[in-house]
Amino acid sequence: MFRSVSLLFRPLVYSLAVSGSGKRTWKSFVDLQCPFARKFYVEHRPAIESHFADQFEFSTHLTSLAFHPEAFVGQRAAKLIELNEGMDSKIAFIDACFADQDLYRDTGDSRPSEVDAIFANIAEKAGVFSEDFTKNFFLEHINDWDEIVKPAYAEHKVALGYGVFGTPKFVIDEKLIEGTESSWGPEEWETKLRDISSQVKKN
Repeated sequence: MFRSVSLLFRPLVYSLAVSGSGKRTWKSFVDLQCPFARKFYVEHRPAIESHFADQFEFSTHLTSLAFHPEAFVGQRAAKLIELNEGMDSKIAFIDACFADQDLYRDTGDSRPSEVDAIFANIAEKAGVFSEDFTKNFFLEHINDWDEIVKPAYAEHKVALGYGVFGTPKFVIDEKLIEGTESSWGPEEWETKLRDISSQVKKN
């Protein structure tokens, strides 16, 4: 049984709506099993978000590519963590997943329960468990259909709605930005944003 019905239906602390901060919005879509997403997330995201912090409200969103089955397990785990411990804990878990991506990038013939356990161990390492939200609770509920699996699928559908079919992909001001690379840092993005601005002015 769930320890608290209200816990699993806690309102999300973010939405896909345009930010109310007055800044432009920059949504980064990543697949936890994708090596290119990892390159962006670990090597370039911190510098990009720092460089453009005065212009953009940044958010990270998960999706799962069809050929990355473990990514969706991680996405379900992230959703469970978010609903029980909040967005900061979810981001800590995503950080830990990319840091330890080798643990689940190729799980071979591992049973589903073994893959669940890999992500439980990553969550434990990320420090997201508490007296109430335990490792056992995590393993008991990571596959709950209505509370976890369906909301994770809904996130995936949001990505598809933007035209995200690979990762990392970036949606700025609610529009998918074409022709980007996972290896880009702030300088490359400065050039890209100038190009976009120039195209907008021409139109």
